[in-house]
Amino acid sequence: MPLVAFILALLLFGGCAAPPTPSEPIGPTTDPFLALLMAGDTLAAQGRRTAAEEVYRQAAALRPADPIPYLRLAHLYQKWNRPREGLAALEQAGRLGAPSRQVEPLRVILYADLGDWEAVLSHGVVALQDDPADRGTRHRVAWAYVVLGEVEKAVAEYGVLLRGDPLDPLANERMGVLLALRDLGAADSYLQAARTSLAEDVLEVLMGGGDPAYRLAQVGRVCLAHAEPVLAVLALREAVALQPAYADAHALLGQALGMMGRDREAMEHLEVAVELAPQSPLARSLMGLYYLDRGDPRAARPHLEMAYDLDPENPAFSLYMARLYADLGWHNVVGIWLDEAARLAPDDPQVWEGVVRFCLERGMERRGVEGARRLVDLLPESAVAHDLLGWAYFLTGDVQRAEVHLLQALQLDADFVFAYYHLGQVYAYRGEKRKARACFVRALDLPIDSGFRDRIEALLEGL
Repeated sequence: MPLVAFILALLLFGGCAAPPTPSEPIGPTTDPFLALLMAGDTLAAQGRRTAAEEVYRQAAALRPADPIPYLRLAHLYQKWNRPREGLAALEQAGRLGAPSRQVEPLRVILYADLGDWEAVLSHGVVALQDDPADRGTRHRVAWAYVVLGEVEKAVAEYGVLLRGDPLDPLANERMGVLLALRDLGAADSYLQAARTSLAEDVLEVLMGGGDPAYRLAQVGRVCLAHAEPVLAVLALREAVALQPAYADAHALLGQALGMMGRDREAMEHLEVAVELAPQSPLARSLMGLYYLDRGDPRAARPHLEMAYDLDPENPAFSLYMARLYADLGWHNVVGIWLDEAARLAPDDPQVWEGVVRFCLERGMERRGVEGARRLVDLLPESAVAHDLLGWAYFLTGDVQRAEVHLLQALQLDADFVFAYYHLGQVYAYRGEKRKARACFVRALDLPIDSGFRDRIEALLEGL
């Protein structure tokens, strides 16, 4: 079949999702290069990124001096959570003459995805010179200032964003939290305008009263609960500056710094917290978890045992004890602590999910099935719950029930990568290689980290 006819057939039978608008004409064409770009755009829009990558590579081979396929690849890799490959493609596009107004904004996005905030600032300045109205770039520049601790510059950038769009939820949220660091009363209007869950929780803290250090510590706690350790660090630093002997604020600051990979600073604050309040369950548990997460259960043991003794009704502490004793090799007592966590929180899905994941990771598959059944009872419309139950069934040899629940997980969330990964293993076990390959390829098409990608590719090679 001629190349153009093949590409057009691919377009007709590949689905009906609209491709992103390219810079080239997208009408009928007999140009093989444009046909390849069109096919790649269609596949990318459908989420079939592995196939799109191959088609864009074919276009690049057809016209080696044209930057357009590399720009397409860079965009594809960014959506695919492959920022390093995206930067490599973007560098090639730049060498081939792609204009700065196309390269720099995407470069900013990719460096932000990598967490290289100095690079975000340097390239963001260039991108904003080309297009001062580029809100996406300005948002990333503002956040780069937040991460680097330059709060006043961040506030100025969010101010520019809000002058352009006073209703921007994220800009209002970030502005509100940042202003609350120095002037608790100045944040209210921005947090109210944001209408995000984080803004609402922070606003509730600010309206709840208490001295400034306490409220800042609670703002930090809320930010941690919303997986925003950068904002948490800023709030908690202000809290301990106001009250240097505030043990819980030091403990939470240590946790937030640890989440950001700043281990030395994290340990400093955790040690201060334990020294200031040796009977604090929060300080003891966070110190214990710090050691446990870094593979030192012996150092974690006294802290976690004391945390449990101080607050034996906290189901999270029972889960910590199960993990601690498993890491110490005391497997005969692990089940007791899992039972205790379930007793303390019989209707808490988070506790049951923790129990199930622990069991499946530690070779306790039958207990994992029981826990996953309970989780599905509590959350019947949860793709995560059905995926865990399906995987638990597979690990116990019940392949038929495994398939049923994994397919249910995908009905609830068609882009749930772990369900594809697990279902592919079910089909591979049954010898259904075509179905297994389709599941693994679909998993690879979704944004995943490099380690997980390597595991899936190894399974594909095994087929």
